[in-house]
Amino acid sequence: MALFRAVETAGPADRRLFDDPYAALLLSGTLKTVARIACMPIAGRLVRAILDFGWPYTRSSGVVRTRLIDDLVRDGIRDGAEQLLLLGAGFDSRAYRLGEAKGIAVFEVDHPATQRVKRERLKALFGQSPANVCFVEVDFEKDDLEDKLIEAAFDTKKSTVVVWEGVVSYLTESAVHGTLAVLARLLAPGSHLILTYMHKGALDGSGTFKGARRWKSWVRFSGEPFIFGFDPANLAEALRPLGFLLKNDVSTEEAARHYCGPIGRDECGSEAYRVATAIRAGE
Repeated sequence: MALFRAVETAGPADRRLFDDPYAALLLSGTLKTVARIACMPIAGRLVRAILDFGWPYTRSSGVVRTRLIDDLVRDGIRDGAEQLLLLGAGFDSRAYRLGEAKGIAVFEVDHPATQRVKRERLKALFGQSPANVCFVEVDFEKDDLEDKLIEAAFDTKKSTVVVWEGVVSYLTESAVHGTLAVLARLLAPGSHLILTYMHKGALDGSGTFKGARRWKSWVRFSGEPFIFGFDPANLAEALRPLGFLLKNDVSTEEAARHYCGPIGRDECGSEAYRVATAIRAGE
């Protein structure tokens, strides 16, 4: 995803969906080289073509969902959220590039090994991490997310925006529901949960989606197969018992039309890949 954001940022300013000045700087090795090549006009188009061939719909959905989630995070903070929680943060750079996030507490949750690499690269960029960012190391095979967040001074009384991006599809159903239950206990009423997921019909074959079969094959080949998906028709009912009220739910195909049409971009997104926002219900 950091590579996709770097490639997007390398495009013409008037046709970008967002600007992420940190994406390329957080990369290393071959990916960093690819990001540099993407800055060259002709070579950049070739890079995008190769990425779209190798990971069909992934880059397109990725950059569109990034823009959509950026806007949702900004809206949540403007509505009064005082904390930002990034679950499976990876090389997410929202804490550093979104102006709204710089004025609130940010908790980045990820595996210790991933965080170690990210923190080393951030240190090279900033010297030290911004004071409002707290890194929470969680090995989900061994650690308790709730305990770890409380230890990190996460405030359960403050309204929070939670971003759970690019994770749900790779978890088991029990792991997804377990994490939602933890969030329901931790989050103050009115908090926003933003999550991405695959349409269940694209995974079990009950629905037909353009390119879904090839997309599933490629992610399985890469060693990270899609495991779990929600049915959009039943998402509200699935979230309600877990303490969340569905606010909106759109495919990246719909988001692509919304964001890319006005600037003359032809991004396909995917009907099978979706971004949902839910509100923590009151007690």
